[in-house]
Amino acid sequence: MGNSGLFMPHSWNYLLLWVSPLTFYINWIHALNLGLASFFFALFMRKQGVGWAAIAVGLLTAFWLGSNLTLTYAGHTVKFGVLMLASVALYCISCALSRQLSLRWAILAGGAIGLMFLEQLDVALFFGFALGSYALFLAIRQWQIHRAWKKMTLIFVVIGGVGLLFGATTMLSGYLSNVKGAVSMQTESPREKWEFVTQWSWPPEECIDFVAPGYMGWRSGEPEGPYWGRMGRSAGWEQSRQGFMNFKLENTYVGIIPILLACFAVLSAIVGWKRRSPGIRSGDQPAVGGTVELASEADENSTRTLEIVFWGCVTGVTLLLAFGKFFPLYALFYKLPLVSSIRNPNKFLQVFQLALGILAAYGLDEMIRGKFGDCAERRHKKQQK
Repeated sequence: MGNSGLFMPHSWNYLLLWVSPLTFYINWIHALNLGLASFFFALFMRKQGVGWAAIAVGLLTAFWLGSNLTLTYAGHTVKFGVLMLASVALYCISCALSRQLSLRWAILAGGAIGLMFLEQLDVALFFGFALGSYALFLAIRQWQIHRAWKKMTLIFVVIGGVGLLFGATTMLSGYLSNVKGAVSMQTESPREKWEFVTQWSWPPEECIDFVAPGYMGWRSGEPEGPYWGRMGRSAGWEQSRQGFMNFKLENTYVGIIPILLACFAVLSAIVGWKRRSPGIRSGDQPAVGGTVELASEADENSTRTLEIVFWGCVTGVTLLLAFGKFFPLYALFYKLPLVSSIRNPNKFLQVFQLALGILAAYGLDEMIRGKFGDCAERRHKKQQK
């Protein structure tokens, strides 16, 4: 399996390393993982009723730009396995907690989450917060429709149980040997531990790199454009000049267009929520057929609005958490179990970029639907006249 001595679980990357030639694995593992992530992202967005043009923009934003692509330069492989499995889990969760609650999809969702934790524990945990929140969001939404709390609870137990079945041993051993041991030295003060854990925090001013490629430099050690920001800077470097001045090996540029589309999606959801007719709700049984269609359309729009609001919150919260020691929110997050033993808050940028891709897809789809929807409405009025 590519590892001697200790028993290693059948993780996705180890299996690929086992069955493929080493050169092929090194050259193609990133493209394979990003391709599969894009495929399941497309399935997820199609399930939400998003068009193919918008899906293309969304998956390019989520996987083929920014940190989720340029981390290939740093040689990371398992992070890309986490990214791929997170996309699989996202799609399976949406199927398990759709209008037809499904235990089969719940089993697959739990398996994808468990395998995700086998790849890289810390990044998987960050993705796990977003995926768990999304599952809870869908459960509340479906409970409002079905009121089937027993089956909903069973689905949650199945997802969590299967996930633990796959990943519990590795999660525990990885935490004890690789994470906890690295930061629990008795000689460290709480302040030193905080500085060690949060050393790679994303400085807020460097968000300009999202829209201005290479503004802060391309990466550390790059002759054509060395990184000159402060991410990775060792504590007290300004006084002692000891340790790292900075260190970054990826680029976070995603472009102004996806960000504007994401903002448009959130604004359209807010405006749509305010304009939504209070007289039409899911579950109404009006006598006129046309009103039934209107109620169904209103329910679909309400679901999309809530989805956009949810992913807007995920995008905002994960970006703030990626700021780490530069923003107070991470100090509260740091107090949660396990979190105080995980380094580098900038890993939240991987979750942020996936959520941004979802919002960008919704934003373009809302533009397309608005333009063609207005044309169709005008044609319908002309026909009525």
